[in-house]
Amino acid sequence: MRRRGIRISLCFMWGVLMMIVVIAGCASSEPSWTDFVGSTVEKNFPVPKEANQTETALNNSKMDYVHYKLTGLKESNEIPEAYQKVIAEWGWKEKKEESTGTTRVYEKGKQIVQLTLHDDSFTVLVPKKEEKTVIQGLESSP
Repeated sequence: MRRRGIRISLCFMWGVLMMIVVIAGCASSEPSWTDFVGSTVEKNFPVPKEANQTETALNNSKMDYVHYKLTGLKESNEIPEAYQKVIAEWGWKEKKEESTGTTRVYEKGKQIVQLTLHDDSFTVLVPKKEEKTVIQGLESSP
């Protein structure tokens, strides 16, 4: 009877240990940088598929942006090389003269995208093109 209790305890502990190993493996703090999808605000700009969208501002008069959570990113680091490579493969070129600090500016044709890194997240921002409004003066008649 006593041996049976020991076996049950050992099986239980083995099960708990296996669950801990599985959870630790699934909770990797580094992104894989292998699968990408188009951003919510610019379908032609890649974002890691494993990034979770947390906030979106669409139809703003000056910009559209989306904020993604992605564990493992650090504001103090550069954009990971694998991500830079995919951005270039999707046809985007960095405008180094406009990039500052943690924000990188990319251009593809006439489209501009700003990518800003934060700790464990990033933001994709698409500034709206300013349309020049022509205001015609009223001419008074005598």
